[in-house]
Amino acid sequence: MIETFLISWNEADTIEFTIKHYLRFGKVHLFDNFSDDGTPEIADSLGAYVQSFGKKGVLDDREYLKIKNNCWKSSNAKFVIVCDSDEILKTTPEFLAKEDCTIFKTFGFNIFSTRMPQKDWSELDHGIPDENFSKQIIFSPKLKGINYVYGCHEAMPQGDLKYSKTILPLFHYRCVGGEERLVQRHKKYRKRLSD
Repeated sequence: MIETFLISWNEADTIEFTIKHYLRFGKVHLFDNFSDDGTPEIADSLGAYVQSFGKKGVLDDREYLKIKNNCWKSSNAKFVIVCDSDEILKTTPEFLAKEDCTIFKTFGFNIFSTRMPQKDWSELDHGIPDENFSKQIIFSPKLKGINYVYGCHEAMPQGDLKYSKTILPLFHYRCVGGEERLVQRHKKYRKRLSD
């Protein structure tokens, strides 16, 4: 009923939580940008369909944009979820099964924690409302296009747009695990930036 398409790079310490969350909804596809920390292998062992994209060692938003704007187009699911591997949509398959719409709005929350979860993302639920993370990540694959712009925080969807009356919470988990983890991740991102 719901197919999830995730983007990742070096998420070995958290990818299990994300994959397990979205497997409750149906198939999970992981588009990995040549992780070198075991992320694709972990995802594969959990039952996700894993595919590499882009260039090894290069962070290029154009490649991310291509994947997010097109990866879902052959899906026959009722809804697709297209997001980064540190984003968790707070809803249930049972709720989505009853919805008669083609797209949802979300309300973003930036989750902060000095620790990492032990079993799943639900252990960390303290955050700050953040409109920047109110992304349109769940919609019907019958839409003509989602048309994300760079960064994928905004979209210009086309087609039969019938919005749900319910706004879904979207939790963003980049800022977990303490300050040093965040600093080290951004140092690695900086080294991968394309020209």
